[in-house]
Amino acid sequence: MKMGDDMNFFKNKELDMSSEQIKKQRMYIISYLLFALVLTLAFGTLEDPFIYTLSNIGNRFGWGPRILFIIWSVVSGSAIEISFIFIMRLTNYNDRKCRMFIGLTTASIIITSIIPALQNELPFWHTIHVGTSLLIGFFFLLAMLPFVKHLFTVIPEYKKLIYFWLIIIWPGSFTMLYFFSITAMFEIWFFVSIIMFLLYMTVILYESASEEKLKEDNKI
Repeated sequence: MKMGDDMNFFKNKELDMSSEQIKKQRMYIISYLLFALVLTLAFGTLEDPFIYTLSNIGNRFGWGPRILFIIWSVVSGSAIEISFIFIMRLTNYNDRKCRMFIGLTTASIIITSIIPALQNELPFWHTIHVGTSLLIGFFFLLAMLPFVKHLFTVIPEYKKLIYFWLIIIWPGSFTMLYFFSITAMFEIWFFVSIIMFLLYMTVILYESASEEKLKEDNKI
């Protein structure tokens, strides 16, 4: 697999790893993303996902689902951020704003899960909850735009596939919103598609990095 001509995986000293270390790091990231994926599907289907939102499930059915909602937010938010940051490091991309926005995405996911979503009982906090939930998509979009632009320069041969994933995430989510309104189905699609995209990028980029490192080691 050939990467973009301008790409140098190991220009940064922090990435001076062996091929085996690269494979282990890839395994850890993929495992964590898969855990977040399974947890998203499991939590989102605790109750009817065609009727309730993730917030409904986490606030209307007792302390068990509420605690699980917070656990899900920490796991999914951190999995998205960690994989995002490691891909940035792997591709030698250092954008402070991008890091800040992906961090704010994770913070918004966690804060949203902590703030009660009980419109009748706690209307003020419910309004704040809705506001922070909207910030999740907003901050992720701001992180995604420069990140994808960078990926186009790193792996231009994958541009069409990246566009495909962008369609799956954004128009796909709005399509789910149109058909199923604001329910867990729409939210599950949004988070699952993001996690799947990051899984895909982790696999191809780490595999290429491992191959490049092996070639580099063989020249020594």
